[in-house]
Parts: sequence; C-alpha cells; structure tokens
Amino acid sequence: SILIENLSVTKKEEVSKRKTKSLNAKFHGLKQNMGQIKDDQRCIRDEQRKIRGKLEDVRRQCDEVRLESEAIVKQSAFNRIRQNRIRLVVMFQIVKAREDGDFDKAALLCRFLNSMSDRTNHLFGSGKKKKVS
Repeated sequence: SILIENLSVTKKEEVSKRKTKSLNAKFHGLKQNMGQIKDDQRCIRDEQRKIRGKLEDVRRQCDEVRLESEAIVKQSAFNRIRQNRIRLVVMFQIVKAREDGDFDKAALLCRFLNSMSDRTNHLFGSGKKKKVS
C-alpha cells in the first residue's frame, strides 16, 4: 500500500513537473513574443517620429512656396499697374501732341506705345495676335 501510494505520488509529481515545464516553456515563449512586440513598437514609434519630422518639413516648404507665390503675384500686379500708368502717360502725351499739332511727336509716341504693348503681350501672353497685312 505504501509502495502504491509512493508510485501515485511519484506519478503526480511527474505530471506536475511536466505541466510546470510546459507552462515554463509557454511562459518563456510569451516573454520572447512580448520582447519582439516591444521591439516592433519601438521601431514603429521611431518611424512615426521620422514621418512627423518629414511632414513638418513638407508643411514648412509648402508655406515657403505659398509665400513666394504670393510675392510673385504681388510683383506681377505691381508691374502691370506700373506699365498701365506708363501707357496712360504716353496716351495723354499723344493727345497733347495732337492738340498742339505736333504730329511727328504723336506718331513717335504711338509707335512707342505699340512696341510697349507688343512686349507686354509677349511677356504676359494676352492671347491677342497681330493681323498679317
């Protein structure tokens, strides 16, 4: 009876040891998986940090391009206003020359005004084409 009890205790201990080994193996595997997951999460955070930095660079460049574009538009508008003022001055000089009877000066100013318009149309592409005579 003692021998049978010892055998059953030994079997129970063996079963218990096997279960413990199995649990230890599972625990060890879980620890390895958790370590791998931790490393993966660290890599993901690093990549997210890099992407945020790149996104900020792109936003900054976007703002710079927008500001440069606005400056170009303002300069272009300023140039057109200035050219229109010059045209008006020349037109008034043409009218004045005609009133004074100075038709040579009026013709010269008309040619100047036409050449100015041709240059502006060439630069800004007004879409108007000269008629071929």
